[in-house]
Amino acid sequence: MHGDVHIHGPAGSSASRAVPRQLPATVRHFINRTVEQDALTTLLKGTGSDHTVLVSTIDGLAGVGKSTLVVQWAHQVREQFPDGELYVNLRGFDPAAEPMAPAEALAGFLTALGVAPEAVPATEEARAAQFRTLVHGRRLLLVLDNARDAEQVLPLLPGSPGCLVIVTSRQRLDGLVAHHGAQRLALTTLTRDEGRQLLARYLGSERLAEAPEDVEALLEHCAGLPLALTLVAVQAAAEPDLPLEELAAELRDERDRLDALDVGGRTGIRAVFSWSYRTLSPEAARLFRLLGLPTSPDISLRAAAALAGEDQRRVRRTLAELCRAHLLTRRAGDRYVFHDLLRAYARERVHTDDTDENRTTALQRLLDHYLYTTYAANQRLAPVRVLPKLDYTDERLCHDFDTNDEALAWWDAEHASVLATIRLAVTFRLPRGPWLAHAATYPFKLRGQIDELKASSAEGLKGAQEIGDRSAQARLLIDLSTAHIFRREPDAAIRYQRSAAELFARLGERGWVANTRTVIARIFLDLGRHADAAASARQALQIEDEPDIKVFDPGYADAVLGLALAHLGDFTRAFGHLQHALEISSDQFLRGYTLTNLASAHLLAGNTDNAVHTYRQAVEHRRAIGHRLGEATSLNKLGEALHASGDAEGAREAWQASLAILDALRHPDAEPVRTHLNILDASTSEPYSSG
Repeated sequence: MHGDVHIHGPAGSSASRAVPRQLPATVRHFINRTVEQDALTTLLKGTGSDHTVLVSTIDGLAGVGKSTLVVQWAHQVREQFPDGELYVNLRGFDPAAEPMAPAEALAGFLTALGVAPEAVPATEEARAAQFRTLVHGRRLLLVLDNARDAEQVLPLLPGSPGCLVIVTSRQRLDGLVAHHGAQRLALTTLTRDEGRQLLARYLGSERLAEAPEDVEALLEHCAGLPLALTLVAVQAAAEPDLPLEELAAELRDERDRLDALDVGGRTGIRAVFSWSYRTLSPEAARLFRLLGLPTSPDISLRAAAALAGEDQRRVRRTLAELCRAHLLTRRAGDRYVFHDLLRAYARERVHTDDTDENRTTALQRLLDHYLYTTYAANQRLAPVRVLPKLDYTDERLCHDFDTNDEALAWWDAEHASVLATIRLAVTFRLPRGPWLAHAATYPFKLRGQIDELKASSAEGLKGAQEIGDRSAQARLLIDLSTAHIFRREPDAAIRYQRSAAELFARLGERGWVANTRTVIARIFLDLGRHADAAASARQALQIEDEPDIKVFDPGYADAVLGLALAHLGDFTRAFGHLQHALEISSDQFLRGYTLTNLASAHLLAGNTDNAVHTYRQAVEHRRAIGHRLGEATSLNKLGEALHASGDAEGAREAWQASLAILDALRHPDAEPVRTHLNILDASTSEPYSSG
């Protein structure tokens, strides 16, 4: 012995002749991951070509099938490695044992290669040196399964070409990629079709065909995770008389889902996820738990920082740790998303490991982040909109927008999270939850997200009623009415406006009472009740003329009254009110509405050219401020004016543009526009009337 390196004889000794065959058995029900297997096969073709050891790392979340894929593929190509294959489970995420030390793995490799146990060197360095000596010139496949980190793998790498090393891990092994040229393969969850194939392998196609809806529910709740699908399939196969409907019902409720997938021991979902969770730093473990609280589809870096109560730079590092551990996935735009089952596990942990106070405080920070930022978006998009004065509890949660586009981009990315946070705040009876719903009304309306506006207002109203906030109740009644107006549900819209008016009157807020009269006038206008519309708009103007009345939407009542009078044939007064509305209105949303009404008045008066010109102004204005539904409405009206002027192709172009927006918004006004186009296509020679 010299320098802890043992010399075991000439090249023809037993050590050099040993051909290890250590691959575990393949699984019976394997779904052919063709793309991933092809990637490994491509890598195999390069072994020895550039005099380097080729390494591939395969990472992915727990239960995604990394080991199964590698073992299956390795069996298919084992004949291309005449000197054998070595396999070791490095126990990087074992629930009962510590990760295997590289020295222990090397000892196993050496004995597999023919070294007598008593001749294995004592130190890790010596074992690694002898291992590299023994595999020199050989063509070996090494499978290093379930690695904890790159440091655990490095001593196990051969030093000469001809060998292929495949490493699996729940962690991204960036060090192997950066410094050793490893090719990274990220294993994702199964597609719906692949998940269905996996269930069919266990249960048979006939059983799946008997309950297609229940199968879809199983696929949905298992979210493509092979381990979850396998656990469900095994349970169903063991009980052939058990209806799949019962299994789907057990998985439907997120609170029961982990129980349904918990078979106990090392193979249940909880146990498998816990192996990854317990490797996290304390900061990452805490953030992982807190991220289980929001119910939004994803979360931004800024929102995650608010939830954690930490600065963004620090939280970014913590999020990166969670992503490397495949407990979280990063998407474009600094957004992060959970796998559905991991979200359920995180939510369970936060309710187990954190106090009620800590959970509520975190949710309050998240709520304040969305409230402050939604306020800032309102201030940028509608600076004249009246919102109650907001007391900022934490200036770090504030964010301003420099441009309209920036505010709209934020809203487009976050509106689903805002709605989810409103619902969560109401559930936890957080007092500022209803005010977030009220603040969200304008951007929801602006972007044509009417279903979301309806849900937000209803949830906010419920929360305001539960905590007895009458001021918020009154405003949210108006917001809910607005949603019904846009959905062409006038009876409900009027009912909510009248309830709001009664509440505002009791609160002494006469300006808001005037606003309800104007909105009711607009509803009458849409219903064709032009005299009733004019009467209600005049009532609003009378209240606005009272001393010390704060008018919230200057010009709104004039804009409604003007069009009502045009329908009644009083064009002189109609144009006077409409021009006055344009002069005094400072709200950009209202200006688009007023321009559209002015154009409609021109059309009613027979001034087709003026109507077309003004409709185009309305379209451009609404497009510029990001009001998608308003743009579609003005485009539809423009099409009618163009058709009336004899410009059939111009009308078609306007209606097609309107229809594209309305279809994207799933708005009921799409069908009348589609009818316009169908009539135009059927006959462009006859004059068209919209009725």
